[in-house]
Amino acid sequence: MTNLKKLFKNPLPSARSGAFFNAFSYPTKISPESIAVYIASITKPGDTVLDAFGGSGSTGVAALLCEYPTDNMKAIAKKIGVKPIWGVRNAVCYEISSYGSFAMSTIANRLTAKVFDEAVDNYINEVEDVFKEYYFATDPEGDDGIIRHVIWTEYLTCPDCGEEISYFEYGTKRNPVAFLKEISCHKCGNKHMVDDLDFVKEEYVDKVLGKKCQRKKRRPAWIYGTTGTKNWNRKASDEDYKNYLKVEEKLSKEKNPKKIEWGELHRSGYHYGIDYLHQFYTARNYYVFKELWNKTEKYDKKVQAALKLLLLSYNSSNCTMMTRVVAKKDSKDFVLTGAQSGVLYISKLPVEKNILLGLKRKSAPISEAYKMLENCSGRFEVKHASSTHMEETDNTIDYVFTDPPFGDFIPYAEVNQINELWLKSRTDRTEEIIISQSQNKKLKEYKCLLENVFSEINRVLKDDSYATVVFHASKAAVWAALTNVISDSGMKVALTNILDKKQLSFKQVVSSDSVQGDPLLLLQKGRTICAEEESDEDIISRLIVAQNDEKINERHIYSLYVNECLIKGRKVTLDARQAYAIIQEEKKNGSK
Repeated sequence: MTNLKKLFKNPLPSARSGAFFNAFSYPTKISPESIAVYIASITKPGDTVLDAFGGSGSTGVAALLCEYPTDNMKAIAKKIGVKPIWGVRNAVCYEISSYGSFAMSTIANRLTAKVFDEAVDNYINEVEDVFKEYYFATDPEGDDGIIRHVIWTEYLTCPDCGEEISYFEYGTKRNPVAFLKEISCHKCGNKHMVDDLDFVKEEYVDKVLGKKCQRKKRRPAWIYGTTGTKNWNRKASDEDYKNYLKVEEKLSKEKNPKKIEWGELHRSGYHYGIDYLHQFYTARNYYVFKELWNKTEKYDKKVQAALKLLLLSYNSSNCTMMTRVVAKKDSKDFVLTGAQSGVLYISKLPVEKNILLGLKRKSAPISEAYKMLENCSGRFEVKHASSTHMEETDNTIDYVFTDPPFGDFIPYAEVNQINELWLKSRTDRTEEIIISQSQNKKLKEYKCLLENVFSEINRVLKDDSYATVVFHASKAAVWAALTNVISDSGMKVALTNILDKKQLSFKQVVSSDSVQGDPLLLLQKGRTICAEEESDEDIISRLIVAQNDEKINERHIYSLYVNECLIKGRKVTLDARQAYAIIQEEKKNGSK
C-alpha cells in the first residue's frame, strides 16, 4: 500500500512528447511512460493489464515498456517517490474506434525499426520522382523550385459594393503578423468587421462526384518553397493556380465517393460545400494522398499497415485544409501549425502542405516507437470491440488503467472518420459511449453504457486488484453520473490524484469552464461509506487554504473538489463555472 499512497500523493506528470506520443495523433492521448510507472508500481511481472477504452494504445505500450524502462520512466518514478518492480507485463486493450484499433494493432505488430526504415526509404524513393512535379513552383528569381506549403485564402463579399475581398491580402498584416478584426474594401473603402462579412461562393465541377457543386471560393495566396538548399517565399501568381488546376484535372469520378457523416462538429460557415472526404483536401493533396495510399498495397501485410499508419499519422492534421497558420506575438511571418485537436475546424487561411516532405519527417517518431518496443516480450492483445461485453473470464485481470470518453467532450467517431474513410472502416456509432444530440444519446444513455463497461471491469478484475480511471468533465451532471456508475457497478473510490497534462487541448484552452488536470481515480471492489456532509463552499475554501499559494489555479481547484466528492461518495453538485464563481468570491474575501 506504500506505493499506492505515494502514487496518489502528487500529480502524475504526463508530457505531450516522446516517440510514441509523436508517432501519431489521437484525441486526449496520454503518455505511456507515465502510465507505465503506475503499472509497474501496482502490479508485478507477468501480470495482465486491461484497458477498456484503448484509444491509441497508450496502456498497451506502457505495459510493454515495463520490461525495459526508459530514463524518463525512471525519472518520473523517482520524482513521485515510488519503487516500481520493472519486468514483463501483458496487456489487453478494447477499442471500438476503427482508427484507434488499427493504430494499436499496427504498433502491437512490433516491426523492427530497421524493417520499417528500409520500407519507408524504398517507398519514398519510389514515389518522390513521380509526384514531386505536382509541387513544382518557380522561385522569386525564376528558377525551378519545390513547394513546401501554400497558404490559401478565403474570399469575402463587401456588403456595400459587392466586391470580392481576399482575406489574406486585406484581413492580415505582417511585421508583425496579425489577423485584423476589421477589414477595408479596396474598391469602395468602407470598413467592416471581418466576422460580419459573408464568404464568396463559387460553382465548380467536382471531378470525384462527376457533377457541378458549390463551395467557398479559395485561391492560393502565398507560396513557400525550396530551390536546392535555399528556402524562399513569394506571392502566389496566376501561373501557380494554373499548375494546380493541371493536377486537379487528373482526378476522376469515383464509384463510391466517401461521404462525411456529420454530427456535432458541422458548422455551416467553414464547412460549406464539404460533404465528402475529398472536399476536406485541396484537389492536389487529395490526388497525391490517394495515389500514395494505393502504392502501399504492394507491400506485405505488416509493412503495409505500418506505411498506412505513417500516412494516417500525417493525414488529417497536415494533409487536409484543416492545416493552418497562426500569428505569434512579434513574429515577422505566419507560423505553420497542424489541425486543432478534437474538432474539424477549417480557418479562413487553410494551408496546403507538400505531403512528400512531411512524410519523410513523420517517419522518425514511428521508427523510434518501434525501436522502443522491438525487444519487449510481453503480450499486447488488441480487441476491436465494445467493452460493454468483454471476452475475459471472471477474476482474471490484475490491473485496469483506462481513460473513458468524457460525456460530450469529444465526438471521437466524427473526428476519426477523416482517417477511417481511408481504412474503409467506420466506427459503429451505435456502440459509441457519448452524449450526442445527433446520435440521440443523452446523459441517461451515456450513463447506462458506461455502467455496463464498469460492471464488466468489476467482473473481470481480481478481488484484491485495482483499477485506475482518468476522467475529465466540467459539468456536475456528468460527474454525478460517473459517481453513480462507480457505485452501481459494485466499486468504490479508494484514492484520488491528478493527471497533470503539460499542454491543454483546444477545447480546454478556449472554454471558460474547462478543467485543468484530469482527476485520477483508484477504484477497488466494494461500497463507499458516505462521510459527514460538508458544504461545497467549505470544501473549496479548505482546498484553497491547502494550496497555500497566492496564485490560485481555479481549474486545478475544481479537479480537487471533484476528487473530494468522489472519494467521500457525495454528489458533485457544482459545474466548473459555478465553482470558479465561489473561488473568485473566496479570493475577494481573502484580499480584504
